[in-house]
Amino acid sequence: MSQNVKQIRDFLRGKLTRRDFIEGAAAGSLSLSATMSILSSTALADDPQQEPGQGDHGKVRTPPRREQQRYQTNLNPFDAWLESEGIPVYRDYQVAKLHTLELKPWKRLGVSGAHIDLIGGEGLNGGYLCEIPSNAQSIAQRYLFEEVIIVLCGKGETAVWYPGASPQSIRWETGSVFSPPLNVWRQHFNRGSVPARFLAITNAPVVIDLFHNAEFVFNNNFVFRGRYDGSAGYFGVGREKYCHKETSPESSEMAGGVDTWESGFVPDARTLPLYTARERGAGNTRIELQLSDNTMQAHLSEFEVGTYKKAHRHGPGSYVTVLNGQGYTLMWKGSLKYSEAPTRIRIDWQEGSLFVPPDGWFHQHFNTGPDPARYLAATWGGDGKWFMRALGGGGRTHRLGKTSTRKGGNLVEYEDEDPAVREIYMTELRR
Repeated sequence: MSQNVKQIRDFLRGKLTRRDFIEGAAAGSLSLSATMSILSSTALADDPQQEPGQGDHGKVRTPPRREQQRYQTNLNPFDAWLESEGIPVYRDYQVAKLHTLELKPWKRLGVSGAHIDLIGGEGLNGGYLCEIPSNAQSIAQRYLFEEVIIVLCGKGETAVWYPGASPQSIRWETGSVFSPPLNVWRQHFNRGSVPARFLAITNAPVVIDLFHNAEFVFNNNFVFRGRYDGSAGYFGVGREKYCHKETSPESSEMAGGVDTWESGFVPDARTLPLYTARERGAGNTRIELQLSDNTMQAHLSEFEVGTYKKAHRHGPGSYVTVLNGQGYTLMWKGSLKYSEAPTRIRIDWQEGSLFVPPDGWFHQHFNTGPDPARYLAATWGGDGKWFMRALGGGGRTHRLGKTSTRKGGNLVEYEDEDPAVREIYMTELRR
C-alpha cells in the first residue's frame, strides 16, 4: 500500500487530523486538486436519504457525521458549500465591473452564475451574480437567508409564494432593487430579448455557518408570516412607502432623523429621491431601505460633483455597489491619517463596481466624474428597523460611523483629516 493511499484511508476514517493530512499530502506526491477534492468530500458528506427536488439544494451536501469530525478543526461550512456549487468564486477587495465578470453554468438555479466572497465581507455577508438568458427562467428556490437583489441589466419578473398561497409578481428592470421575503419560494423570469443579470447580497455566510446543515437552510417548511402575509401592497411603490423617523442620540447618530423607504421593491434605485444627510459630508444625500422586513440593512447614498465624503470606519460586511458615477475610495488601517497608515488601498470605481471595506478600516469616497455618484450599501447594522449588537461589530460600530472621532465615534471631520487626502483629490480633479 502506498503512503498516499494509507494517509487518505486514515484521514477518511478519522485517524488522521486535517492538518496532518494536508502536511502529508504536501510532502508526498498527492496533487493539489486531489487533496482539495478529498477535503471537500469530507467537509460536507452526502445525505443518502435526500433526493433533489424542485428548488432544493440538489447536490449541496450536509455536514459530516460526528465521528468523521472528531479530529477536525476549523471546519467552515460556508466555504465547503461554495465549493459544492460548482461555479466561480471571486475573492478580492473589489470587483471592477459586475456586468462583465465571467460566469459559469449553475446547476442548482439552471442559469449562469458566480459567487462573490470579498475580503471585507469577513464571513458576515456575501453575494452572487445570476444571469438568465432571454425568455428563460431560473429554477424555483427557497432558503433561510436574506438577500438584497440589484438588477444590473435586463428586465423581467420574479414570482414569490408560500405553499398554498397565490404567487405575487415583482416586475423589474435595470436599476431595480428588491428582496424576496425570508424563505418564500422565488423564481426569476427574463422577459426581455437580451440576457438579464443581477447581483444579490446575502447573509448566507452567517446562516450556513451557524446551522451547518444545507437541508435545514434550503428545504425548511417554516413560514414567516410575521414578515410576509401576501398583502397586495407589500411590493408597492407609492408615496406612502416613504417614512421619516425622528431620532434621539440614544437611537441614532442621524441628528435630523432617518428617512426610510419601506417596501420589498424599489423600481429604480438610480433615481429614487434621497434626503440631505450632512453627517457623512458635503453634498451628501441618503435614504434607508427597509426591504421585506429584513434584519440585514441597506441604504442608498449620493454625493455631488466635486465633493467627497468624510472618512469613517465600521464593522465588516458593507457591500458597496456603485449605481452611477465614477471616482475612487481610499481604504486604510492603523492610523487616523491616510499617509501614516501602514496598510493603504485605493479602489477606482465606476457604474457596476463592487467593494467592501474590511473591519475597522477607515475609508473615504471621492467623486471625480461630471455627474453625482450614487451607491447602494447592504450590510448588518445601519438605521433600519432592526438592530444587531454583535456580528463582528456590525451593529454599534456602523452607527458610530456617523459620529465624530472627537466624540468617541468613527468619523473623521474635514478639519481633522490628513492634508494628503485633499491634495490627492485636487490632483485628480485637475486631470
